[in-house]
Amino acid sequence: MKTLAVLIPIFNEERTISELVAQLSMLPKGTVDQYVFVDDGSTDSSVMLLNQALTEVNFPHLLLKKENGGKASSVREGAIHLTTSHVVILDSDLELATSDIARLWAVVQDGKSDFVFGYRKFLAHSSFTWRYSRGNQILSNLYGLFFNEVITDIMCGYKLIPTSSLQQLPYKYNKFGIEIEIPMNMWKNHQRAYEVEVSYKARSRAEGKSISVSDAVRVILSMVVFRLSNKRSK
Repeated sequence: MKTLAVLIPIFNEERTISELVAQLSMLPKGTVDQYVFVDDGSTDSSVMLLNQALTEVNFPHLLLKKENGGKASSVREGAIHLTTSHVVILDSDLELATSDIARLWAVVQDGKSDFVFGYRKFLAHSSFTWRYSRGNQILSNLYGLFFNEVITDIMCGYKLIPTSSLQQLPYKYNKFGIEIEIPMNMWKNHQRAYEVEVSYKARSRAEGKSISVSDAVRVILSMVVFRLSNKRSK
């Protein structure tokens, strides 16, 4: 039986966390079987607001707490506790529409693929900056060059995969490196993603946007090292 979990890393998201829970509660009944929230050492009121919001909804959830270590470490911690066949990773900043979870999950339920990635269209009303959108395009194109595969939006946080794949991930890369480690290991195992367009509303630096040029450089170096040191399975 195919079942779905939503894994949600959280770090200082007091601005959005209550609305996030409210939106998740409005997903079609039966879409999600488990919610796992991972607090990555928040120093604001995120956890208090999350606990308060969770008392007002009725869905199965688990709240984990850990020291700050970045997104990849939060995903790794959350993956240990998953009990479903599949999992989708969702950032807690509301840049991505929670309603798109049902659209990604429909691909799996229809038997099209067990791996589903979201991709964003960077338009005038939905882009952070021109440099950000073009930089993201460059990263996606470099991934295609190195691995000879098309992934439209490599850094999009919406990635739905079998739970076993997430639990077996080596987790060699920190922070936003999780966004490329998942597809790189899929490449290694001859697994390809089905892509679904998702809605996107970028937040500003003042609202907590944290990815930087240095993160992009680390991503590129990680792709180069992985490609040179790994071969595809037979």
